[in-house]
Amino acid sequence: MKQRVAVGAAAAFTVASAALAAPTTAAGAAARSDLTYGSNILLQNQYGGDGGYLDTNGRSTQPGATYNVSTNQTPNSRGPATSVWKVVSATGKTNGTRVTSGDVVYLINQYGSGTYLDTNGHSTQEGAKYKVSTTVTKDRGPGTGKWHIFAKTSSPRDGHIRTDDIVRLLNDYGSANGGFLDTNGHSTQQGAKYEVSTSHYTDRGTGTGSWKVLPAT
Repeated sequence: MKQRVAVGAAAAFTVASAALAAPTTAAGAAARSDLTYGSNILLQNQYGGDGGYLDTNGRSTQPGATYNVSTNQTPNSRGPATSVWKVVSATGKTNGTRVTSGDVVYLINQYGSGTYLDTNGHSTQEGAKYKVSTTVTKDRGPGTGKWHIFAKTSSPRDGHIRTDDIVRLLNDYGSANGGFLDTNGHSTQQGAKYEVSTSHYTDRGTGTGSWKVLPAT
């Protein structure tokens, strides 16, 4: 009799353990969520393990530009939502649709009324290709506001991009020849960390062209 009670208790414990395990797995999956169109994100540069967060910083003097772009050590520490970027499809995919590696996107900075990440003019930084700023115009020049987003990898490997994934961003100017979004040298902008431009290479330096996707909370 005691043996049957013990077996029954063991079975009940196993069922209870399984019931408790399921929410833990689901919560873990939710913590590392799919990137979907319409989401607000942070982009953390991976140079030196922490190259700062992609950020708008002050009015730009470039023709047609609105704000300078650099990285910032602490997200949004300079102004409301200066480090927050809304991911919008450049090919007509609806908000809520999952972002796939290789998609073409617009990145809209959420400071103020919102401005588009954009290439604008040749950079004089050593090893750089184009200057990067923001503009109120979706496509200031042909492809200057469009970015091909490529994930280094993800899990599962189904082509979709998730938070905590590392991505590279290739500008579409000149038929996807605008270069990869890149940090390059210390910034002289107040409150900034590194200058941002584009590069011919996916990683001009160790992690300079790599960006971690993080949720904006």
